[in-house]
Amino acid sequence: MIRAEDLQQYYPFNKIDLKFYPLLLKELEFFDKQKGEKLYAINRRAENTKYLTKGVVKVVTDKGREKVIKSTSLQSKYPIGDANKSNTMDAIVDSVQASGFQISSTLLDHFKVWNGCYEAASQDSPLRGHSSYEWVVGLLKSQSVQMLPQGNVGELFDELESRQVKAGEEVISEGDPGDYCYIIANGEAEVFQVVAEGEQKVADLGKGTLFGESALVSNEPRNASIRMTTDGLLMKLAGEKFSKLLKAHVVRWITAQTALEKIANGATLLDVREVEEYSHQGIQGSMNIPLTQLRKKISRIDLSREIITCSNMGSRCASAAFTLATLGYDVYALQGGIGGLVRSLDV
Repeated sequence: MIRAEDLQQYYPFNKIDLKFYPLLLKELEFFDKQKGEKLYAINRRAENTKYLTKGVVKVVTDKGREKVIKSTSLQSKYPIGDANKSNTMDAIVDSVQASGFQISSTLLDHFKVWNGCYEAASQDSPLRGHSSYEWVVGLLKSQSVQMLPQGNVGELFDELESRQVKAGEEVISEGDPGDYCYIIANGEAEVFQVVAEGEQKVADLGKGTLFGESALVSNEPRNASIRMTTDGLLMKLAGEKFSKLLKAHVVRWITAQTALEKIANGATLLDVREVEEYSHQGIQGSMNIPLTQLRKKISRIDLSREIITCSNMGSRCASAAFTLATLGYDVYALQGGIGGLVRSLDV
């Protein structure tokens, strides 16, 4: 085990402000391996950056180059490997035992970008002066931000604005047009939707949660209301900035022909239109979950299968694809709407 201050010995942690070390320490995973076990393997991609704290590791690259890393050497203060290099090497424990720690490579890369934004920000910037920066880790770990190219992460932070909120304040109202999406920097909130009986609570939101993005993806009215349960601070991103930075990189579009090929190979066709629309023109074997019910019925969708979202037009299926992508699903949005898929089936 290591302490937060020990991170200063390791690259690139030594390039990050010390105040963020406790946050990063919580994101570390520690490992203990026996002689002969592999930390990385050629042609097997890993998603983490590993460091050696005890023992010896032998590295053999796919080019045949060899090196030995000892925990007592300066070389151990640098990564054994990361996500980009993990599948180009065999890293094998060469001592009786070896110990170390690892962290998500994407999180570490993106956190370096955040640190640069923080250091460059003026004293009155909305990025400074927070009592806690847990929201930054929460945001960087969200699936939508993890899918961003590293260069866009800095733009995201540079475009954020802040908004103070009070307990009971309604940040978003169902039926309103979308203008901003929000990140909870401090505080907690609840999500409500209108049902036949009145109003129903559907979710709780905490620090680091991104919300309000669905209406920005679909260009349709808000499908839920968000109310604060505590006083707090929100970071917000304007709709046009959201579309430029997040929507374009998260939603993957496919043609009707490609969709049919994927469906034949086991993908799930998810129709996110309302029940009445689906009953009028639905494709046999597809699943129908209206966009407004998606989060509530998410457990019906098999996480292990590719998902293709569809609707009459692209807006609702794009919104569904974005939501599912941020929840870890392998998802595509259908170009041309359900009509285009029907025409392809009739050919």
